[in-house]
Amino acid sequence: MTTPEGFRRVGAQSLVRAGHEGSIAEWMAVAGTVDGPPGDAPEKGEGRGPVARIALDDGGHAIVRHYRHGGALAGVLGDLYWQWPPRPWRELVATEAARGAGVLVPEVLGALVRPLGVSGPAAWLYRGDLVTRELADRRSLLAALVGARDAAERRAWLAAAVRAVLRLHAAGISHPDLSVGNFLVGADPDAPVAIIDFDRAAVHPNRVGELGRRAAWRRFTRSVAKLDLPALGPLDVAAVVRATDAAALSAP
Repeated sequence: MTTPEGFRRVGAQSLVRAGHEGSIAEWMAVAGTVDGPPGDAPEKGEGRGPVARIALDDGGHAIVRHYRHGGALAGVLGDLYWQWPPRPWRELVATEAARGAGVLVPEVLGALVRPLGVSGPAAWLYRGDLVTRELADRRSLLAALVGARDAAERRAWLAAAVRAVLRLHAAGISHPDLSVGNFLVGADPDAPVAIIDFDRAAVHPNRVGELGRRAAWRRFTRSVAKLDLPALGPLDVAAVVRATDAAALSAP
């Protein structure tokens, strides 16, 4: 894979956004080959798994998410991967594609790949991290739904998330895990909703097809229904999805 525009190679296999080499190189030196993010205690952020929060040279902060297998592979491989192009590179590409299409996503600052060795089979195994700029003053869709005053407000939050997904699908990007923890919302449902965690996302040449859209909405509906909130069962969520989709199609 060629180096994406705006990024530079650090070492043999890490990609870092130009202008942030200092902050991320410093973090990488601390990280070494540890099993997970460095620091006294990794923070728990929105989305999957523990994250580390690091200071940037420009005064902001970044979130570092360490890649780790789930399910049956967790006990066998832990945080070791072998796919090529590396998982962090592929997530960078999908996230940047969404960003370029106008979807609100975290700005990727680094896709870090640390090979297990320099030669032989070990050279094909790696640990990976994704570094993204922190989206400040946001909370998860889950928190917004739980804290909503009534069913009408919950439906408004859902519709805002659905609009973000519609933009994503129109850009040809399929997200495999549209759960309530992977949406970050602003102060009210009228503010743009951010989508995070593009691990295993795919970029298609055209709009996401019907089968892909159906699978995405099933995942989204299950995630909301598990909250067991009033007026948010599977049928209610499906009704919000259909209404928001129809409104988007009829918009000028």
